[in-house]
Amino acid sequence: MPEEKHSPIETIVDWSHIVAGFYADAPVYNANIPETLKHSELYQLLSNRVLLREFCKNNQIDQPSYISGQQFDVLAAWAVKRNRFPLAIKSAINGSDCDHCYVLKAFRELPEFFETITGSLAGPVILEEFISAKSRLEVTYMGGLPRLIAQFGLEKSMRLRHSWRVFPIRPPEALVDQIHAITARFKGLDSIKDVPIRFSFALRSGSLMLLSMNAGLNRLEYHPEWCDAAGINCISAPASKKSSKRICKLLIYHDLGEFAENELPAIGGGSLVKFATAGKLTMALLSSGDTAKLLEDAEKVDAFFRHSRDSDYQPPQPGEEED
Repeated sequence: MPEEKHSPIETIVDWSHIVAGFYADAPVYNANIPETLKHSELYQLLSNRVLLREFCKNNQIDQPSYISGQQFDVLAAWAVKRNRFPLAIKSAINGSDCDHCYVLKAFRELPEFFETITGSLAGPVILEEFISAKSRLEVTYMGGLPRLIAQFGLEKSMRLRHSWRVFPIRPPEALVDQIHAITARFKGLDSIKDVPIRFSFALRSGSLMLLSMNAGLNRLEYHPEWCDAAGINCISAPASKKSSKRICKLLIYHDLGEFAENELPAIGGGSLVKFATAGKLTMALLSSGDTAKLLEDAEKVDAFFRHSRDSDYQPPQPGEEED
C-alpha cells in the first residue's frame, strides 16, 4: 500500500476557507480532491507520472529521456547503456512536495534509491535524464488561464526538492507563447475551474522542456493570508487586469532544527513578511517593490538560516532570558 504522507503545508496555515479542505497529489488526499478534477480527462496524467510521460511522447511534447519499470535490472541496464549522470529517479505515483524524487550522481546510488522508493510505494519507478537548465519555471493554471508564474531553484542535495521560488514573474512573450503551445495540448484544462494545475518546465537553449504536472494547494503562495502579507494577487480571487508591482521570494528549508526566531525580522530588512515552521520544514516569504532590495534581504535571511543549521543554538528554557 502507498505510504500515507501528508504535506507539511497543510499544518502551516488554516485552510478552512476551502470547502473540501486541503488537498495535494499524495494518495492520502484522495477523499478531498475536488470532483471537477477527479472527473477530468487530465486526472490520470496528474496521478501517474508514467502516463504523463507517455502522453508527452504521443503529443510531441519535449521532455527528459526516460525509462519506467518495476524491475531493477531493466532500469539498471538503461542507466549502464546511457552512462551519463546525473539522473533523476521517481515513483510513478505522483506525490506531494517532491516526495520520493531523488538525484543520482553515480550508478552505485541506484540500488539504494530504487529500494527506498519501492519499499514505500507500489507501482513502477521512473528513471530519467536530470535536466541542467538555465532556469526552471512553474506555471499555475486555473480555469485554463495561467494565474501565477514562478521561477524556482532546486536543493543542492540528492533530494529533488525546491529550495526557493520567485514570483510573480513575467517571462518574455516568446516564452509565454511556448507555454501556451504546450499546455494547449492538455484538453480539458479550461474546464477545471477551481483547482490549481501546475506545469514545471526547464528552460534550455531558449526552449522549454516539460518536467512535471501537479495539482493541489501545497503552495503557500496560494493562501490569501500569505498573499495579503506579500501584497500580491491571490489565485483564488477573480483574475485582475491590474498586476502587482511587487516581487516575492519564498525560501524553503528542511531539517533546520531550532533557530533564534526573535532575530529573524530585523535580519529580513523590511522585506520579510512571513515565516513559519511545520515539522522539519521552514519557509520564509520576502516581498518588495525593489528587486535589488529583495535579493539583498533574501541573501541575509538565507545566511541566517544556514548559520542556524551549522550552529549549536538552543532556545531559552521557560523562565530564562536571552542576553
